[in-house]
Amino acid sequence: MVMFIPKRYGESGNEGCPFCGKQATSRNAQDIPVCKAHTEAILNEMKCICGEYLENCIGKWGLYFRCQKCGNVNKKKVFEINQVKDVSKMDFDKESKKEVYEKKPEAKKGYFSEITEKKERKEITVNSNDPEWFD
Repeated sequence: MVMFIPKRYGESGNEGCPFCGKQATSRNAQDIPVCKAHTEAILNEMKCICGEYLENCIGKWGLYFRCQKCGNVNKKKVFEINQVKDVSKMDFDKESKKEVYEKKPEAKKGYFSEITEKKERKEITVNSNDPEWFD
């Protein structure tokens, strides 16, 4: 037998912090309601039941997630499926950081070299009788 417990005044609009469960009083950089201790925390990537990554959204009734295939998904269901982690304080290996920093300048050099090669422009004259330009 399930016992019905009525809501009390002021309890219906309280949102909890996804990291610790305390009452959310502020928002973090992702605009997610969090407690004062987790204002610098960043929520990890969440996945739907179907395997797609979810986009976090804030609506009239609080935080919810959006899936490309399934549509809108409740935050309670998403937090049950996924493990909530603080990604802002993750320490990555020094070797992987070195590889990332070494690859970035190479990509920029290639990008800028393509721009300098594309500086040559040609002037094209289009007539009103040209069927390719006007339908």
